[in-house]
Amino acid sequence: MAVEFVPAAAQPVTPWKNGGGSTRQVAIEPRDATVAGGFRWRVSIAQVAVDGPFSRFPGIDRSLWLLAGAGMELEVDGRIVRLDRRLQRFDFAGETPISARLLAGPTQDLNVMVARGVPWSAAIVSVRPGESRNLVLTADDQVVLAIDGEVRIGDGLLHPGDALRATTPGRRQVVATASTPAALLVAGFGEAQRPPSGT
Repeated sequence: MAVEFVPAAAQPVTPWKNGGGSTRQVAIEPRDATVAGGFRWRVSIAQVAVDGPFSRFPGIDRSLWLLAGAGMELEVDGRIVRLDRRLQRFDFAGETPISARLLAGPTQDLNVMVARGVPWSAAIVSVRPGESRNLVLTADDQVVLAIDGEVRIGDGLLHPGDALRATTPGRRQVVATASTPAALLVAGFGEAQRPPSGT
């Protein structure tokens, strides 16, 4: 299995053109793709500083998790969706018109964007201190992102924001252990999708 360590410090940060925040790109496929077009999938973390509309991405399916801050209210096709619990998830189509209002100051959120028609799955997996968690990975491309805590996977130690990217097709298993309470995003893109499992 080919596994690449992607430290948070090596993930490019791009300020938004409207000055309302910035995005740290964890991983994208193809690797030379941009959000302007042509990407198959993308994992990123956004810092949202002001109210405003979401960018639209026709043909893209999106999932968002609240990571930090008081949260936001989203106006989605005339209805209000309130995100105010940490690691709360919201799924939506990229072409949907959405406007965000911050509840109490800046927020941080995790985003997974996938071209419609690409099989994929994404879930937050918790790892308790002293626990060994077997993560079964079944996708062509896999991203494991440390959200909280320090997590050891194989010979690598992930701090918050660090990620692993596996690009060898086929079923594989990795063991995650943690010295502090930890949370991981486990996202897979490609064939043989199923929710990440652990024992």
